[in-house]
Amino acid sequence: MQHGRWTGFENRRDRMIDRLARMGIGMTVLQAMASVQRHLFVEEALRTRAYDEMSLPLGLGQTISQPYTVACMTELLLGSQPRNMRKVLEIGTGCGYQTAVLLALGLPEIYSVERLRPLHERAKQHLRAAGLLAKARMVCGDGYLGLPEVAPFDGILVTAAPSKIPLALLQQLAVGGRMVLPLDEGGRQYLWLIEKTAQGYRETCVQEANFVPLVGGSDTP
Repeated sequence: MQHGRWTGFENRRDRMIDRLARMGIGMTVLQAMASVQRHLFVEEALRTRAYDEMSLPLGLGQTISQPYTVACMTELLLGSQPRNMRKVLEIGTGCGYQTAVLLALGLPEIYSVERLRPLHERAKQHLRAAGLLAKARMVCGDGYLGLPEVAPFDGILVTAAPSKIPLALLQQLAVGGRMVLPLDEGGRQYLWLIEKTAQGYRETCVQEANFVPLVGGSDTP
């Protein structure tokens, strides 16, 4: 490490990566997160906390997830064959940090939907500052509906918690695809992995979670 090139933020990011490695995160995701300047995605007053293992408020009742949550969800999405993950839909852009990590992985097509216009615009500013906006397909709309016009998706990642899996998202998942999402089950949240096979869906409960609610839409046809 060349000390003359490292700022305080870079030191903090380096410590975050070391911590995530100790927590069991693999090299592919570590390298992606090491390349993204997380402090560009939080409010200036909170930037000194950007690399701490904690969620941070974004305003409008939204949060940026703690680094381990982002890393864990990203690993679950990639699975054991990351090369198959070519077209990904993210529901809940928020500040754009999870979007940036997906982009840093070099996945060919990343679509991200955000319901709140101010967050959608802010996320675009953050991604522009990080030099990643040109690679992202950003949509302001109802995440419950997904993006049927560009489906199917190899991966769908939901960063807010519905009470049940949105039907439209299940329908837009490709055979062999993976969906990672938190579900609110009577006040307790759990992170789930949904895998779509030719025979149906395989559901795996991964761990407890804590996300803001997914708002909008309906599963009613």
